[in-house]
Amino acid sequence: MSRFYITTPIYSVNALPHLGTFYPTVVADALARYQRARHGRENVLFVTGLDEHGQKIERIARDRGVDPQTYCDEIAARFEDTWRQIGIANDDFIRTTQPRHRLAVAEMWRRLQKDIYESEYDGMYCVGCEEAKTEDDVVADGDRKLCRIHLTPVERVKEKNYFFRFSAYADKLLAWYDTNPVRPESRLNEVRSFVRGGLRDVSISRRAVKWGLPVPGDPTQTIYVWIDALTNYLTVLGGPDAVAAGQGKAAFWAGAHHLIGKDILRFHAVYWPAMLMSAGIVPPRQISCHGYLTVKGQKISKSMPATRVDPLAIASEMGVDPLRYFVLREYTFGGDGDFTYEALFQRYQSDLGNDLGNLLNRTLSMVRKYVGDSLPASPAANPAAQELLAAAQSAWESFDPSGALEATWRLIRAHNQKIDEAKPWVLHKNGETQRLTEVLAGCCEALRWAALLVAPAVPSAAREILRQLGRLEDEGSWPADWGWPGGTVAEPTPVFPRIDPDRQAALIAQWVPAEAPAAVSPAPAAAASRASGPAAARTATTAAASTLPAANVPAASAPPVAAAPPADVSIDDFAKIDLRAAKVLAAERVAKADKLLKLTLDVGAAEPRTVVSGIAPAYTPETIVGRTVIYFANLAPRKIRGVVSQGMILAAGDDEVLGLSAVDQEVAPGTKIR
Repeated sequence: MSRFYITTPIYSVNALPHLGTFYPTVVADALARYQRARHGRENVLFVTGLDEHGQKIERIARDRGVDPQTYCDEIAARFEDTWRQIGIANDDFIRTTQPRHRLAVAEMWRRLQKDIYESEYDGMYCVGCEEAKTEDDVVADGDRKLCRIHLTPVERVKEKNYFFRFSAYADKLLAWYDTNPVRPESRLNEVRSFVRGGLRDVSISRRAVKWGLPVPGDPTQTIYVWIDALTNYLTVLGGPDAVAAGQGKAAFWAGAHHLIGKDILRFHAVYWPAMLMSAGIVPPRQISCHGYLTVKGQKISKSMPATRVDPLAIASEMGVDPLRYFVLREYTFGGDGDFTYEALFQRYQSDLGNDLGNLLNRTLSMVRKYVGDSLPASPAANPAAQELLAAAQSAWESFDPSGALEATWRLIRAHNQKIDEAKPWVLHKNGETQRLTEVLAGCCEALRWAALLVAPAVPSAAREILRQLGRLEDEGSWPADWGWPGGTVAEPTPVFPRIDPDRQAALIAQWVPAEAPAAVSPAPAAAASRASGPAAARTATTAAASTLPAANVPAASAPPVAAAPPADVSIDDFAKIDLRAAKVLAAERVAKADKLLKLTLDVGAAEPRTVVSGIAPAYTPETIVGRTVIYFANLAPRKIRGVVSQGMILAAGDDEVLGLSAVDQEVAPGTKIR
């Protein structure tokens, strides 16, 4: 097996760990754990760390009245402690202030020497981005020009520097892009277009910046922070010379996978491979780019406390596995995602508690009650389960944790349904011992597989499930052929204890910063009025209490406000929405809710789904059964009037339902809508 080398971005020490750094670190950790289970620990190297140099850090330390190294040491200790507490199993932690890195950067500079020359830099520079800016990169603000990303003034810099001939590598980069080394494809197309537009040579040293590594042979200049930072990926392998010579850990470089955010795509997919080509080193095997995470629609920012989500605070109350599961399951890697505490609790209760936790509790309870502590082996094959294993494995290999977990949950839900259909309590009552044992052994095997399949995402919970199954010896392995190997099961105890709504509300209040607004801006009166109509019921799985009108102000008395046009969405945003054709199998009215129907939908290969929909004023249960509708499949579940609604169906109309969204001819349930 070839080596697997996975890296996170090395994070700037300008902020403490938060959701934006937690997410790619957990993704990398999960992928590394999967590879270790499949191919052995010795073949996997997982590295994270910190970027500690640059003008930005120099200024922060000065403002705090400490020297830069002291400041960096304090932040580094917080990062390492955070990752340790939340179980990040990295093999190395690189800091750009380490002596080994200083040597590696000096080696890199010497290897780039043939493409380095002196010239004068005269242009705009953003300290926050640590990047030169062109007119296209700034916006006017009176007499000032602001960075489009940070909306802070750019600085005018004029000094003699060293430059790198990036312009000489355009053709080689374009040829490299033909090997599809960047994903998703939209990001590959982005960098391809950038290079085709023409590459400029870039200044790679600074005279005015003191907090950095000196240029070899010229201590009056420090090396540009991005040259410094990117070299970290080679430092942990022994440095550029060792990698070029194939020495020691250098074997891992052939399997290098960089996980990055889209804000640093150009540095990793344009400048970094060009530097490597110049240094005589092949570029990384793959660069996988994730989108932005927002908090209630706002970009994460250290200057906006409302966007700070502290992983340690959540872990101290719920354990870290629920948060790990949430970010890996909720967000399709490559697209943007929005975080809310309400959605976190929904996933915790529906997926972890009601699906996985419920299957474990009911299965083990019946094993101990009807069979005894020891459940003998049952080697029966299960082709459907083998297909789900293949799907989960393929998704993990493709850097698609969400898809891997979805395949696993199909297995879990299928066996919850199997219990409902087989009714082990009836089999026991009727004395059908062999069939009873087969059913329970099949459910135990499903739980064993589920624990191993989700272990990369929720390692602590997976270990506890294996313990209760009496199969701790399987920890760290990967399932192969279906067949319960036997085990002595333990008394079931909740792996995901229920958190009642009052406790959820108290935790959210505890986690949200005091200076943060409790909700988003109040909705216009027209929107508030619509919130009481059928549209509200159709969208209740995502609606929040944040759209309430101001207290003591009747909605009708508010002045009319023109609705803002919907925001543009990218193709990546649309790709996150999973729309499917579904057939209504059954329908019934929801008690004490005149506008709601409870629908049972055939959605294809998976078990039927339940949806609560506000279409009762337009459709009776009798007229809706048998219709093909469009089903929003990956909408987070939400309890409505005591019923868990597992998605939403689409309908036309605003204040009232005018019709159902559907296809113009019969298609099979589960067919993707695009």
